[in-house]
Parts: sequence; structure tokens; C-alpha cells
Amino acid sequence: MRRRHGSAKRRALGAAGALTIAVVGAVAAAQGAPAPEPAPGASTLEGRAILPATTFRPGPTSGAHIGAGPFNGIAPPFPGAQPVQGFSAVLRNRDGSYDVMSDNGYGSLENSADFVLAVHRIRPSFATARGGAGTIAVTRRTVLSDPRNHIDFTIVNEFTKTRVLTGADFDIESMQRAADGTLWFGDEFGPVLLHTDARGRVLEPPVRLPDPADPSKELRSPQSPYSEESSSVRLMNAVTAHAHANGATRTPVFSPWEVMLADGIPETGIPSRDAPPAGSGVAAASNEIHDVAKMKAAGYSVVPYTVNTTERMVQLMKLGVNGLISDRPDLLRAAVAGFDADADGTPGDYLGADGLIDPAKFDAQGHRGGRNLRPENTLPAMEVALDNLMTTLETDTGVTKDGVTVHDHDPYIESAKCRRADGSAYGPDDQVLVKDLTAAEIQSQFICDKVFRGPEQLNDPSLSPVTVAFAAQEGLPSPYVMPTTQQLFDFTTFYERWYTDGPGASAPDAALRRANAARVRFNIETKTNPRTDLDEHGIAYDARTLGPDEFVAALAGVIEDNDLEQRADIQSFDWRTLIGVQEEHPAIRTVYLFGDFAKFADPTITDSDDGTNLQPQGGDTSPWLAGLVWPYRDTAVSTPFRAKQSGGLEGMALTRDRRYLRPLLELPLVGDDPKTLQILEYDLKRHRFTARHDTYTLEQRGTNIGDFVMFSATKGLVIERDPTQGDLAGFKSIYEVTFAPGGGPAEKRLAADLMAIDDPAGISSRGAADGDVGLGSRFAFPFTTIEDVVVLGPDRIGVLNDNNFPFSLGRHLGTKAPDDNEFIVLRLATPLG
Repeated sequence: MRRRHGSAKRRALGAAGALTIAVVGAVAAAQGAPAPEPAPGASTLEGRAILPATTFRPGPTSGAHIGAGPFNGIAPPFPGAQPVQGFSAVLRNRDGSYDVMSDNGYGSLENSADFVLAVHRIRPSFATARGGAGTIAVTRRTVLSDPRNHIDFTIVNEFTKTRVLTGADFDIESMQRAADGTLWFGDEFGPVLLHTDARGRVLEPPVRLPDPADPSKELRSPQSPYSEESSSVRLMNAVTAHAHANGATRTPVFSPWEVMLADGIPETGIPSRDAPPAGSGVAAASNEIHDVAKMKAAGYSVVPYTVNTTERMVQLMKLGVNGLISDRPDLLRAAVAGFDADADGTPGDYLGADGLIDPAKFDAQGHRGGRNLRPENTLPAMEVALDNLMTTLETDTGVTKDGVTVHDHDPYIESAKCRRADGSAYGPDDQVLVKDLTAAEIQSQFICDKVFRGPEQLNDPSLSPVTVAFAAQEGLPSPYVMPTTQQLFDFTTFYERWYTDGPGASAPDAALRRANAARVRFNIETKTNPRTDLDEHGIAYDARTLGPDEFVAALAGVIEDNDLEQRADIQSFDWRTLIGVQEEHPAIRTVYLFGDFAKFADPTITDSDDGTNLQPQGGDTSPWLAGLVWPYRDTAVSTPFRAKQSGGLEGMALTRDRRYLRPLLELPLVGDDPKTLQILEYDLKRHRFTARHDTYTLEQRGTNIGDFVMFSATKGLVIERDPTQGDLAGFKSIYEVTFAPGGGPAEKRLAADLMAIDDPAGISSRGAADGDVGLGSRFAFPFTTIEDVVVLGPDRIGVLNDNNFPFSLGRHLGTKAPDDNEFIVLRLATPLG
């Protein structure tokens, strides 16, 4: 009854309006003049309701990666709360409520992993000429999720059962409800279509878009989850969510192969990716994959490997990396000490007051100790790294027959690095596996003092006096035995004492060396390979070492026995071990290594490797990544990015027969006319895109569209805008568009100028704060993003803004308070159609 009464009231108001127009027209006719035409885009404010910017719903803490703030007076993060904000689509319900969709949260893939994607049901109580509260009640929230594992790329909550979706998975910007009650969302990251049931549960894999210029090709943006370029942050988000869910308080570290950094510097000598040789069986791919700035924005420390020239070290420090792993600790120390991070003309910005590298500012890691200066992974290699004041000793481990971790890069005791202690022959065909001997047998039978890395790599014991003394104390047969992890830990303590009250106490740099050794960190790699194919000796890769669970137990155990959880990280290319660390030993930080050392179809080809760690085996997924999906070698080389970043499916109409979706791209495609936007058509019955193709032309002042809806078989509304906020001279308009039967360019007519709305009743002035703009008799909607329009009648529409909480400042210029969510109802001077 209440709804019918409201409908009758609206009909009465409409009749009164028609009568007024008729009277005005009659008077004008009596005076011999035609009735005045309304100004293009004229409208009157009928109602306004506001949802305060600081409206929250209970949920996971969010806003942790948007910066320290405050932003417009708002200081993140938001403990135990999710902001109700960013309305980017609206659907009208029969009971007077509306379903509004929040977008991806805080504006980017990198900062929105803790924002839960949701549709909110709201009930506005509009302030009108006759009164009204002017408020919005949030009555329900529908969270988007993928419990049936339909999504075919890695999401933040990959390791959970409910698989709740976040703003780092999709940037949903448009929404429609199909005839069957299911929901369709338009995404900007892919761009893709996302289909859920009414409860927000994904029903099928995301629908990828064809390129309008060539439907045989896929339309992608630089943030597509189906390209390598945006996948590193997605995988790191997944493992980080898993770590924190298991009690970790520290964020895992991102450690990429430096060749694959997106640094704009052409790589040379990397045939496995740039131009793989004939017979390799792998595709050519871009090396510009890992974006340092974006990874840091997502909250990750970026520590690339392995960087051995001063020129490259300086390049990467300028790029903003958080640390470097190098075979040349001497060069790295000098490069860090001489680096002018703030460009003020004074180097040494990464050094502390004590002259040591400040690990909070930069992590300088000696790779395998200092393998280009001493035999790798031996105690002399660790000593030279300590001599050069590295903040971290990076090293590799194997596990022996008796369950002891030893420092060795390879599953075999390599003949290129080690020799028999008794002088007997030991060549490639004689190599034995670490797992087949006890630690005592390895140390008594092998000396690993071979040098082959160049003239700087030396095995002169006189250069390693601390190791020589330690070996004598411990009864080791040689300073170059393969050390155990316990011996490594003991050695660093011995080294500290050597320069405190031992023979080295009087050395010129004794104070620096002992202070650094007292706090030096360890980055210890689990050397396992999960591939099941055979190596050059005919042994399956995964059979050459202990399994991941046993490996983790052995390494984490010795770290915990020495109370070094805060100083020792565990890193790996085999992420199964890292997931195990996070589940069983969450106090130990994990480091995720990314590399592409492909095993070629013909393994005899030069540069064929062991498949570490992104290359799939026997399917689409790499066995190294603990089940996570990496789109191997699918890059801009094979699928160029034609959709621009943040240029995806901002608007999406549903045809009046509810048969077709009409997704509209927010920005022009790369290579297209700079003012032409593409509209595609998706058949909901046949689940495929049709051949229909329409275009929308932006105005000279227009830069983006905000929404697109249909109100008849051939007509719709499009919000068009510029990027201004708080500027009453800005451009924010709604156009009525008319489509030709067979597609093509849409015709346009200005339906509403959102910067010039009549408010004769003073509705907008109620509750205004000092310095608010766009209020009063000439009302304006001066927001940077206006992304929601709903047709309420032949001459009535509703419009909502996306308030981009807490960043946008379009209304409250005086108080500098963040924008609220505003819902306005307009009566159009010229009816639709």
C-alpha cells in the first residue's frame, strides 16, 4: 500500500508539472509567442541524500597499503572495518531500495588487497522541497567470493575455502542484474566480465573480451591477470595472505631475477626469454615484468638477485629496490656507501651513524657469502661477506642422510666445486647426492675449495684467518669443508668475538666488523626441485633431495634452536617449502624467489636449465609455485596491451529485453582515435560476444565515461566527465545516446549538465559546511568520479558519485573533509527519448 501511495503521489506531481507546462504554453500562445525551449541539459534537483564518508561495516582491517596519511583528515588503516564507499554502479529494487556496488577500494591493484568486494543495499531518505532526512541507510551487504574455484588466476585469498574477492583481484566498475537474478560485473583490470549468483558467488570463469579491431585476439590491459606483467603482485598477495592467516607478523619478501625487472633497460645475453633458440620449445617473452614501484606500493620489499657490477647496482638503487644480492660484496659495499639516495649531493644515505649499512634502509646480501671472491657457500665466503659488512649472508642448503642442513647449492656434491679429501678421482660421473651421506661423511670425504669464477675468486687460507682459527677450534679437517647451518651460526659468533677481544681486536675496522656480525642476518634457501622429469644423470629432480616437509623441519628446527627467528629468513624457488614454513613456523620470515631458467625441449641446447621456477611441467601450472597460477611467457610480446590502465569496463548496459550486455570501455584503446570509445555486446543466452560493435565519441572536454545504462531498445544514458574535482567550471554531463539498428557510432544529446542544476527549493543548502562548493540555487556535482546513473521515470534520473574514500575532495573545500557518497534525484527539463 505504501508503495502504491508513493506511485500515485509521483503521478500527481507529474500531472501538476504537465499542467504547469501547458499553462505556460497557453499563455505564450495567447501572446503570439512559441513556448520557450528548455536549455540543453537543464534539470532541477528534486532530492538529495548523503552517506557520510566515514561509514564502515565490520570486516578485515583495510587501508594498510594506501600510505601513512592522513588523507583529507583520515588516517589509515581502519582496524576491523571496511569502508562503505566507491559506488560505481547502482540497481533499483522494487521496494524503494537500491543495490550499489563498491569498486576495487582504494584506486589501484597494489593498494587494495585488503578491501573486500561487495554490493551494498541502501535505502535513501531524500531531502526534498517538502522535507526529508537526506540520509542513506545501509541495510545489507553481499560479499563477492569464489568458493567453487572458478577463477582461473591467482587471487588474494587463494589458500582459503571461502575465497572472498578483493580489490586486488578485480576492479569492478559496472554491474547489471540478469533476468535470472544473477549479477554481471564489468572489470577494468582484465578487462573481463564476472558472473555471480545473487549471493555474490562466482558461477563461471571470468569472460575475456575480444579486441574490437580483431575479434580473434584478446583485449588486455597492463593489469590483466592473464599476463605476466601484473602477476607477481597477485602471487605475492596470495602467499602474504596465507602467511598472515597463519600468524606471521612480518610480510614475505619479493626477490626477483634482476633480468626480469621492468626497468626500461634492454637486456643482452638472455636468449631464453628475448629470443629462445630453435628447438627450445618456449616462447619469446618480454623481460619487462616486475615493476619495482608497484611492488613496493603493494607493501613488499624488493631484493633482486644476482647483481655483480657497480653500474647495475647503481641503476637498481635508483630504481628504488630495497636491497641487492651480489657475488661481489666488496663492490656492493662501495656502491651502497657511495649512493646518494636523496640526490642532495651527499652520498651515504643508506649508512647509519655508526658507518654500517642501515638494514632498515637497504639490505646488502652476500650471495653464497661472496662466491666471486671465495669458494661459494664455504665459511671463507661468509668471512669475506662479513669483512665487507654485508647486512645479510645469503646461502643455500641441502639436507644430509642424518637430517643435518649443510650449505651447498646443488643436490649433488658437485665435482666442479669439491674434490675428494684423499685425492682420489672425482668427476661428473662420480658425483654423489648430499642426501645419501651423513654430515660427518661429507666433511671428512670432501673439500670444496675449487675456484672457477674468475681471477678474483681465491682459495688462499691466509685470506680467511677467522675461518682457519674456527676450523682448528672445531676440529674441521679443512676451512673449506661444506659447513652445517649450526657451524655457520657458531662461526658468526666466533667472528664477532675475534674482533672484540681476539686477535682481530686491534684491526682498524674491528669495531665495525664486530658490530655488524652481532646483528647480521641470514637468508637461507631450501634447494629442492619439484619437477618429476629426469636430470642429466637420469634421476628425477624431485627424488634428488628430501621432500619439502622434511627439509623445512630440518632447517626451521636449527633456526629455532638458536633463537634466530628474527634474524634468519627462509627463501626458495620451491614455494611448497615456504608455505610449509608459514604454516608450521610463522615466526620465520619467508622470501619468495622468482626466476625463469627454462628447461628446453632439447636439453642439449646451450642455456637449457632445470625449469626454475615459473615454467610449467605437463600442464599450465608450474610445480614450483605451490599450486598458484602464473601465465608463463604470456606477455605484451604475445598479447599487446590495447586497453589502457583504468580504461576498462566502466559502464555496462543491459538491453531492455535483458538478453544482451553492452559493456563500454572507459578510455580509448591504444591505437584508436583518441576520442572514440568502444562498446561491445555479450549474448547472455549463448554466453558469447556477438558481432555487434558500437562506438561512443567523447566531447572535446570529456576524458572518461562514468556509467552507461539503457532505457529503451535503442536509447541509453552515458555519464561523461573530465578529471577535475571541486572546480565549478569542470565538465560533468549525462548524454542521451541513440544506437543504430546495426551498430556504429552512437548519436548524442545532452540530457543533464551536472554542473548547472537548478535548486529553487534550496534542498542542497541544508546542512552545508563552511567552504562547501556547488550548493545553493545553482547546484553542482563537482566530483572527479561520477559513476552511477539510474532511470527513475521519463524525466527523472538518479545520480551517485564514487567518493574514492579517503582521497577525493570535490565538495568540502573549506573543511578539507573527504567527499561523501551523494545520491541526487534530478527532474530533466527535456524528457528522455
